Amino acid sequence: MAAQRGNGGGRPTIRNVAALAGVSVATVSRVFAGSAGVSAELTRRVHAAADELGYRPHVVAQSLASGRSNIVGMLVPNLANPHFYTLIKQVLHDAGRDGYQVLVADSDESPAAERDLGLSLLERADGLVLCAPRSAPGVLRELVGRGRPVLVMDRKLDDPVVSTVVMDAHGAMRELVQHLVDLGHEHVTYLHGPARSWQEQERWRALRGYRRRGLRVSEVPAGATVEAGHRVAGQVLETGCTAVVAHNDLSAIGLMAALDERGLRIPDDMSVTGYDDIPFGRFMSPSLTTVHTSQEEAASAAWQAMRGLLEGGRPGARTVVASEPVFRRSTAGPRSAESG
Repeated sequence: MAAQRGNGGGRPTIRNVAALAGVSVATVSRVFAGSAGVSAELTRRVHAAADELGYRPHVVAQSLASGRSNIVGMLVPNLANPHFYTLIKQVLHDAGRDGYQVLVADSDESPAAERDLGLSLLERADGLVLCAPRSAPGVLRELVGRGRPVLVMDRKLDDPVVSTVVMDAHGAMRELVQHLVDLGHEHVTYLHGPARSWQEQERWRALRGYRRRGLRVSEVPAGATVEAGHRVAGQVLETGCTAVVAHNDLSAIGLMAALDERGLRIPDDMSVTGYDDIPFGRFMSPSLTTVHTSQEEAASAAWQAMRGLLEGGRPGARTVVASEPVFRRSTAGPRSAESG
């Protein structure tokens, strides 16, 4: 089909797109505004013409015309954690494919900052993805009550008007601890993570269940960083345990480094497990036993849910993404069991 392919050699215009697609300028405008009532075939033709011409719609003009910014906020508790970085990267990819930009903010594990940043994002974005929020339920209700779509990741909420996507924590942690029990460990130490983290509470709940079955479980407050795990190595050794279950891979890696500095060998002198299966863990020496959580799958599910909310869908959907243990070389039977 012959059509005008440019604007006198300059930047392509919406009229060029309409001519190449064989539709009206008004139809092109409706397609780029995401308006209802445009067929899938017409939408495909308009996007194909725009791609061929190298045309990009004017974002500000679109926002003024539609009353929407085509921006979604995403708030995480710790940008330095590779777990959250992976979630952000996947949401950026999926949202960009659908014509949205993502504005990312980091609360630095502060509930007060989380509230303020959440309110600020909701003032300029069409919706908000709250990742592993640390705030009290009342604050979450305040954010939801601002009248814009809010999607919560990695925290279960008994609220029918909030959509959630969570990664299974309790079941996967049970399997990880059972692995240590099967190896012969009778005394493990848990490195606690952030107290306000729902994932932390679920992982600790699974360990408490084994304590009731007779497993000796010691506790060491730590955190969710490499530095936190490294800092508490002395406290871990004082417990006399033969295995450590860390809140996440970062704290496990920090602990392993500190134990190595003290001349201990892993897993000969101490078994160590993490959680999240970040890339660093598989390249450690020894490689880290952990729980694999499909961050990409969870992030894609979160974006699909958010897109549905942005398009007027009903809130309250619940999605659970499976997690599973990955057994590597940082765990083995305790010396006492092996010598017996």
